[in-house]
Amino acid sequence: MSDMEPMFASPDWYDRSVNWSARFGREIPVLTEVFGPPGSGGILDAGCGPGRQGSELAACGYDVTALDADAKMLELAARNADQRGVQLKLVHAPYAQMLETLPGGFDGVYCLANSLAAAREREACEQAVRNFAAVLRPGGRLFVQILNFRGMRNEVPCIRGPRVTRHEDIEYVSVRHFTFEAAHCRVTNVTLWKDDTWHHHSNAAVLYPIDMDELTDWCAAAGLRIDARNGSYAREEFDPERSVDLILVATRA
Repeated sequence: MSDMEPMFASPDWYDRSVNWSARFGREIPVLTEVFGPPGSGGILDAGCGPGRQGSELAACGYDVTALDADAKMLELAARNADQRGVQLKLVHAPYAQMLETLPGGFDGVYCLANSLAAAREREACEQAVRNFAAVLRPGGRLFVQILNFRGMRNEVPCIRGPRVTRHEDIEYVSVRHFTFEAAHCRVTNVTLWKDDTWHHHSNAAVLYPIDMDELTDWCAAAGLRIDARNGSYAREEFDPERSVDLILVATRA
């Protein structure tokens, strides 16, 4: 997931709180278009979590390296890749140390689902972007997706979801509540399910609410050319007040 404490007490809880088929339908076509046909440099999933996107891209023929700071998440990523019938190169490292453990020359780097914001502090997020740029080959592309925190600040309460998933014949319903505290955003995930009675599971964590302009500045300072600033996977132009997502695509000069 990130350089922060795990969002969930167990990686399995993160995995079952996400509607992966819906995510793949949005994400995979856009990622394959951005990165083009699989190349010799491979692509890096920076903050891979349970490795679901990486496994899907590996099934499309990409050579995927999956990096995460949470060793238990990487164990789950390995199991998910095995179940999908593909292989991922798993790397256990936080963003701050990725240059010590990774080669350069990647064709692409992607960082999804608030994994960058989960670095928690502005300086750590900025350093992560510099490191993403450093491992790209010239002409390699970066894809970052986070929520549009600026637009969320005016929502009280700020709720995202529900997400409905099914695991072992049990339906799970998850919602996330976001509250803004000075320079940080606290997110609480609550998952509900029912067998003979109702149950719930919750966790809270802290994000740094990245703004599109500062992300753009970080990329430019790292030697990246900005190609697109979108408000969703449908590629409409980013609106700082109304867009749900913050998506930036850039190329290493």
